[in-house]
Amino acid sequence: MLRRISTIWRSYRNTNLRTRIFVLIRGLVCPWDKIMKNIETGDSILDIGCGHGLLLNLFRERYPEKRCAGFDHDKDKIDIARSTSGAIDFMLNDEINRIEGERFDLVTIIDVLYSVPFEEWKDIFSTAIGKLSEDGTLVIKETVNTPKWKYWICLLQEFVAIKVLGYTKGSSPFLGSIDFYLSKIEENGFIVKDHIRVDRGFPWPHYLFVCSKS
Repeated sequence: MLRRISTIWRSYRNTNLRTRIFVLIRGLVCPWDKIMKNIETGDSILDIGCGHGLLLNLFRERYPEKRCAGFDHDKDKIDIARSTSGAIDFMLNDEINRIEGERFDLVTIIDVLYSVPFEEWKDIFSTAIGKLSEDGTLVIKETVNTPKWKYWICLLQEFVAIKVLGYTKGSSPFLGSIDFYLSKIEENGFIVKDHIRVDRGFPWPHYLFVCSKS
């Protein structure tokens, strides 16, 4: 954990204090170590909905030789992400033509779907299919609706982040069931190879889905 804190504080040194603290808190409340264990293989990673670029900065700290790219719809977040590392390819959604034709060994979607309208999920999964190599791995981390006490804590936190602070842009948060996510992932062209709770030690219902192309 100390290594993670040091990486975050150093990577975001060019941002204002409020953003630096927000990203640091984000670094503490998400099970990054458990996510990392599922994205160790491969030589390249693409993070869909990369936000401030936290995952990619943590990933590059461990694997500086690997190709890292990510994109997001939020220009303010991408500007912050770009200020952290010139070695990571951060893009806005309408700039992903820069990686046209490129395929990645890993594609990640971390805490994105819950704040996106259902009608847009198909486009997200379509992008994941198009950018993932044939034998690559898609890793999705979301928050689910069980256990209930963690569900309510998460719902309150996301309401504050989206509606009050405005740090997260998107729809009102949706925390679906595990079965709901499984069905949606498989409907959109993927096979779920493994799915596990990763919420031990956290008051939020973190859940991980490890997938391949169907």
